[in-house]
Amino acid sequence: MSESMDVTRKRVLLIAPGKGIIINNLVEHFNKSGYEVMAPQLKVTALSKEEKCGVLLVYCDPDIVDDKELMIYLADLEKENDMLIYAIGSADELATCRKYFSNSNYQLEFERPINVSEASEQILNDISENFSKITKKILVVDDSGTMLRKIKGWLENKYHLVLANSGARAMKALAIDVPDLVLLDYEMPIVDGKQVLEMMRAEPEYEKIPVIFLTGKSDKQSVIDVMALKPEGYILKSQDSMQIIKQIDDFFEKQKGK
Repeated sequence: MSESMDVTRKRVLLIAPGKGIIINNLVEHFNKSGYEVMAPQLKVTALSKEEKCGVLLVYCDPDIVDDKELMIYLADLEKENDMLIYAIGSADELATCRKYFSNSNYQLEFERPINVSEASEQILNDISENFSKITKKILVVDDSGTMLRKIKGWLENKYHLVLANSGARAMKALAIDVPDLVLLDYEMPIVDGKQVLEMMRAEPEYEKIPVIFLTGKSDKQSVIDVMALKPEGYILKSQDSMQIIKQIDDFFEKQKGK
């Protein structure tokens, strides 16, 4: 696990209407367990400056759940950072809140009144359980620094990533540590994705590592050429981040059954 990934998972973004005994107690429980709680003003301009967080805790009230701009921003933030979501509020407030977030990330909700100690313990245990599952290592190979940064931003909260900007660097990375999956750019200068795959298949210690190609071409012949090399699949770079994340998640889900 990278240091930046670990820091992100230990950071909680708390959205609350203000400070009070319950809010202060929640913050105290998280701080005692080693989490950094960030509680910005309820303005999108303030939230946009926050550092990455692995957890979003929404303490609902009408000013929060009825603020569509705020809730849409939080929903986008959840998708971009793949955050775990927890919510506290009345039954009606929770019903509104959960509509904005993906079912896969919306973990637990608590209807007021709550026992702060019990709720905090449940949330902290759930966070620990979820993040402990994140052990898969992915080697991402692409000659585009922009693409590497994008994939890093999309996946670093969920997977352990190793980045390589050339075929040669990819082979060196494999020699250091064997990943669970290689995301491999099909078209690269000097040593392209096809050559990297051929080298991997020629080495007994690398030949069974799953490979999914990254490609910018979606025409029929390009897809046929890619799949003729018999990778585990291919990902179109033109897809949005959620589609790409889902393809990778689905790949590892299918691996569980093998």
